[in-house]
Amino acid sequence: MKSDELCLSSTPSGPGKSLTDARILSIAIVTHNREGKLQKLIKSILASQQIVARLSEIVIIDDSPFRTELTSDFPGVIDYVWVPDRIFITKAKNIAWRRTTAPLILFVDDDNIVSGDSVLHLMDIMQECPGIGAVMPSVAYLNHPSRIWVYSAPFRQGRWSMNLMGRNTIEDVIPDKDLLDTDALPNAFVIRRSVLIAIQGFDEEFIYNNSCDLCQRIKEYGFKVYASTVSRFYHDVPPPDQKGYWADHAAADIERAFPESRDWTLLMRKLHGINSNRSPLLYLHFLIWVLQVDLGLLLIGLSSRKFIRINLGFLKGFIFGVRMRVSTFYNHPGIKPTA
Repeated sequence: MKSDELCLSSTPSGPGKSLTDARILSIAIVTHNREGKLQKLIKSILASQQIVARLSEIVIIDDSPFRTELTSDFPGVIDYVWVPDRIFITKAKNIAWRRTTAPLILFVDDDNIVSGDSVLHLMDIMQECPGIGAVMPSVAYLNHPSRIWVYSAPFRQGRWSMNLMGRNTIEDVIPDKDLLDTDALPNAFVIRRSVLIAIQGFDEEFIYNNSCDLCQRIKEYGFKVYASTVSRFYHDVPPPDQKGYWADHAAADIERAFPESRDWTLLMRKLHGINSNRSPLLYLHFLIWVLQVDLGLLLIGLSSRKFIRINLGFLKGFIFGVRMRVSTFYNHPGIKPTA
């Protein structure tokens, strides 16, 4: 259960105000070339009367080469926007949330299945605890529901990587503690629309990887960010018994290599300060990250041509990220922001 102390924490007065309207939820989905998974996600959303009763709209931003034909038993609920040019996740999310109308927004990746109870639990947390700006569900593998994809994602010591809590473990008993600290919001989360307005949405300095940056800026604005072990979404991704499963995303979408590498480098520089582009640790952790992905690609059996293209994208993204001017740094002790 949620802690009373969390619910009574002091917060800025505006964005944390109580929510009273019945249709207090908008759902934002960004998608690219995954029509089958998108259709399954929408079906799971609209199959829940609990969600539908509180749903204002579902906004879908699709930058696939071809339009997706969506049908629904609820006319007017789905706001589908097709963008024929690839714009990637961050810009698509900004387009999505600015089309929403409800005070709470559920962002969910297109390769998920949701349940009414889990969505309502996230909404209840937000309604009962005005000091929380965003909360993510725990996530399990769709094809192996007892195996955890992740509970939460706090920083490891040193902030060069995330501690993916519960990753690939079998859940015999649901954890006693509901709310866990997190420093990123991967896969899905509920956020107050007013908080997004206050922090001016997703920072488009990041093209692809934006969930950790968003989390840091929510915290800097004065709100808490948590992961719920009770709320559970199901991720339609390869399970860990499949060779190279952790690199499936890179193999499936070669175009994301450059922005993903660039954004990782930018994030590390924002986390570690003005002189971090001269730190050997930046280069070491980049190498470790790339080698891990490369191992997965080799186990998958990716063609040498695609393997080379992905690694060239990683290298170009890293060089670009090291050289680019960083606009701001996160407000961590001992780190002074640029002018």
